[in-house]
Amino acid sequence: MENLMSIGEFASYSRLSQKALRLYGENGLLPPAWVDPESGYRYYRLGQLREATLIALLRRSGMALAEIRAFLRDPTIERVEEYERRTADEFAERRRVLRYVKRILKEEPMYDVLTKRVPEQAYVSRSKRVYVRDLEPFITSTFSGLGAEWGKEPAPFVLYHGPVNAEEDGPVEVCVPKADGDARLPEGEVAFTRISGSQCSFPEILGAYESVYRWAKEHGREPDGPPREIYFCDLEENEELRMEIALPLR
Repeated sequence: MENLMSIGEFASYSRLSQKALRLYGENGLLPPAWVDPESGYRYYRLGQLREATLIALLRRSGMALAEIRAFLRDPTIERVEEYERRTADEFAERRRVLRYVKRILKEEPMYDVLTKRVPEQAYVSRSKRVYVRDLEPFITSTFSGLGAEWGKEPAPFVLYHGPVNAEEDGPVEVCVPKADGDARLPEGEVAFTRISGSQCSFPEILGAYESVYRWAKEHGREPDGPPREIYFCDLEENEELRMEIALPLR
């Protein structure tokens, strides 16, 4: 066929390796214009160089293959700007996490862990799988939707049925105490620590969780259900965060 380049020639022109071209072809990003049915050799059109350059640049920016494939279906400046904003947010989050790691290496975070017995509590709730970047808005909006009454006891709380971070999504159960609620939090003993302000933000809050789990291990106790965050501040009034991190014990 005329005006086609072999994969070697196209690799040289596009400054992509043949291995990368095969990978992009297999993932539907840059399929060859023609494959020789006898030899299996791949050939590309000159016009595909622009797509190859875009793919190389987007990969250099850290964009995942699946997202590049979606972008190539609708390659607009607006989508690039949206990705740029998201990347900037992710970079800021990584810096925040690394600063906290350095703090841990310099000095061990100190949390006072206590125990208490809590009564059975009826409640209503909504559950969702959510990553850490979407956790705060989900909690706040769900508390509001369920009619949380701030400043009253018992306080609204959140149950974590699985880890929540950048790769894992719970699920998370947002709960509001209601006398006629159809769900029940069992009575029992909990280990807990109180935190406020920046201690309540990710990743600092991980130190509080580590402390209650470490206390349980050191005292020969086992967790008896999902950990919970109990909120003692009005999220709708943007009060400083105040909460307990509590772990039920058996």
